[in-house]
Amino acid sequence: AGRDAALVHALRRAGAVLLAQNNMTEFAYGALGLNARFGTPLSPLMADVPRVAGGSSSGGAVAVARGMVDLALASDTSGSARIPAAFCGVAGFKPSRGRYQDAGMMYLSPTFDVPGIIAADAARCLLVDKVLAPWDAAKPASGVHGATPLASKVFVVPDHVEELLEPEVRRAFAASLECLMDAGAALRRESMPCLALAGSVARDGGIIAAEAYALHASRLAMDAAGYDPRVGPRMLLGAQVPAHAYIAAHRRLTELRREYDHAIAGADAVLTPTVPMLPPPVALLDDNGIYLRENGRAFSLTEFANRLDLPSISLPGDPAAKKAVGLMATGLRGGDRALLLAAAQIEHALGSASRRRH
Repeated sequence: AGRDAALVHALRRAGAVLLAQNNMTEFAYGALGLNARFGTPLSPLMADVPRVAGGSSSGGAVAVARGMVDLALASDTSGSARIPAAFCGVAGFKPSRGRYQDAGMMYLSPTFDVPGIIAADAARCLLVDKVLAPWDAAKPASGVHGATPLASKVFVVPDHVEELLEPEVRRAFAASLECLMDAGAALRRESMPCLALAGSVARDGGIIAAEAYALHASRLAMDAAGYDPRVGPRMLLGAQVPAHAYIAAHRRLTELRREYDHAIAGADAVLTPTVPMLPPPVALLDDNGIYLRENGRAFSLTEFANRLDLPSISLPGDPAAKKAVGLMATGLRGGDRALLLAAAQIEHALGSASRRRH
């Protein structure tokens, strides 16, 4: 690079010290963090066998989890900041589109890509957000961390989520919900088909594949064999996406955004686990069919925030036990500040309850 990207420049100007670049999935096209060329970062939380750190921004999450750095910049197309945060026991934040400057960012999908933040906790994500996005200093704040009390919050829990979860993730999610109710938060169960539909609409319309191919077409024509074998062939599929399918998918996503807004009316955020399973062993993913299956599972709960343009944050789901499970809160479009303030309160409640249990 000839000069810093806009976000990097903003961090330097605020006094941040930039140390290094981290390994990640090639061109951010994967949710598990594998990198055949430079090496695959591993989750520091599960030592039974080598397990993935999640992706695409795998190395950044590992560096934060191991205390090497205070924060890492990520991209987030389908969950690339939040999935590795969950698998590494840290926080990962995906903002609404346009909240952070993205000049100088290498895109996978311009429709869905946003810069993201990985940090030890929500409070630090909040600190970075204050540097990178304008805050209204004249707006009055109230309660803990400048937000209304957790006891006044209403959170939506989608009906279909529990059936997707591995047992350990289901237990951790149930414990988190119980903790929040103990803290006075209200939970509201809702049928939210728009969440799953948002992902299938984007896939059926080939939005990411088409946009990735458009960005990489000339390089693929010259050196397709030089790409990671899990990345290049999937990008090439973008050449087969019909224009009518791509356009129809965009139109349908606009409708689904309105459905989400209606379903969450009167609530502060939607709560789900970040990822429905624990980090899979690296060796299991040598089989390409298994890789594609596990890759799809990894972003199955995170992707709706990208498709519907919503701020979303993953928090450690069991902080004291340091399990590779995340609790995800997804807010209202443009409601990034409110979501981050609520996340800091959720994190405090979970941390207190987790310490009592352990």
